[in-house]
Amino acid sequence: MADTYRADSAPTQFVAGALARYGYRELGPEGDIPVVLLQRFRGTIDDWDPYLVDLLSENRRVILLDNVGVGSSDGTSPSTVKEMGDGLADFLQAMNLPQIDLIGWSMGGFVAQLFALDHPDLVRRVVIAGTGPGEPSIRPVEDQRSVEIRAKVDLDIPDILFIFFPDTDEGRAAGMEVLGRCYHHESGEILTVREESWKNQAEAISRWNSGDGSAWSRLSELRVPMLVTAGAQDVMEEAVQAFETSRQVNGLSSATIFSNSGHAFLFQHAERFASTATNFLAGN
Repeated sequence: MADTYRADSAPTQFVAGALARYGYRELGPEGDIPVVLLQRFRGTIDDWDPYLVDLLSENRRVILLDNVGVGSSDGTSPSTVKEMGDGLADFLQAMNLPQIDLIGWSMGGFVAQLFALDHPDLVRRVVIAGTGPGEPSIRPVEDQRSVEIRAKVDLDIPDILFIFFPDTDEGRAAGMEVLGRCYHHESGEILTVREESWKNQAEAISRWNSGDGSAWSRLSELRVPMLVTAGAQDVMEEAVQAFETSRQVNGLSSATIFSNSGHAFLFQHAERFASTATNFLAGN
């Protein structure tokens, strides 16, 4: 594995939209349809594994976005998933991008599902990872320690390992390997999400998981091919939701479960996830 990553030298760029001045990074070859990456709760463009980003951008233009109120973008994050999708639409208009592929992780997967339903003309294909459709009857009760950790202002290493990786010696070792290659951007900065914004994000997640404004009742309307991926040991968004989501989508969905992996399975198994996602987005 390389000791340095192209993602760590991709500069933060800015574009002014109607809702915010958006910070983003992009890398990879120019192409007609870029892949836009949507982050998790409290995540910024600095929270992507640079190795995964490098793999995804080997043959595709990849854009890492800080949505409204997140990281390098100004404003305050909204408290509904729909409004987060409005931010994405505003960014695409500001960037003059008529169509994209989407990869949404965790909360970013909420946004990706709803955006594909609301804007099918803007999205060609979607990959969602470690996420749910927003239906309480098929969402197992979240691990209580996970709930407590998500509410903390400051997370320590044991907290991060527990919520993102399997709670085993092997899982924690994999987590430390991932953390060891993250947060080395050449800017020297580590972007964060302001407290007001992440508290609004938490409200949006609560609404979504209660079924308020979620994608669940509309998934049969989806006209965009979607790959549903999950980690088998995810303590936040259990993998059973991936199966139930794929059942709701009329012939346009497939599901892949990554064994021995948690919420950050896409980092833990970066090569496998990148290969799976890239092949799907290419129509293979």
